[in-house]
Amino acid sequence: MAAPETVEVAIVGAGIVGLATALRLAAEGREVLLIDPNEPGSGASFGNAGTLAEYACMPVGNPAVLRQLPKLLLDPDSPFAWRWPAFFQLAPWLVQFVRQSLPAATRANALALAGLLAEALPAWEEMVKEADVADLLRRNGCSTCIVARSISPRRPGAGRCARGLASIKRF
Repeated sequence: MAAPETVEVAIVGAGIVGLATALRLAAEGREVLLIDPNEPGSGASFGNAGTLAEYACMPVGNPAVLRQLPKLLLDPDSPFAWRWPAFFQLAPWLVQFVRQSLPAATRANALALAGLLAEALPAWEEMVKEADVADLLRRNGCSTCIVARSISPRRPGAGRCARGLASIKRF
């Protein structure tokens, strides 16, 4: 068993959110431990194709889905397919989902998401500029993506990015 390690901040998950959080905290002088059993960016962040969807503020739970819910729950191929043996465990979640899918809650949730997403792209633009890898951020219509490629040590700005990553311990 490894000796226990004490750090100021531990972040579980080396996806894009974990890495961005770790880099920001490290830039502020915090000691950060990044915990992930796999290579950074190889989990869920790999599967989203680097899309920054600042326009996607409509919650999944909304009146249209609520109207389709009975069909979705009874269709065994649906992502909402009801697992009857788990009924009592899932019922509280379903009640909350229904409440949050009502028109007033959907509006409030969409406004909250829009507020969060409004700051997302400017924050990414600032971060890639600081790391001198702004060419990895591309605007394609209504979406923006980060081009997935490694940062070569010979690439301009890689030193700054590497220094930021070097101050983050990986477990």
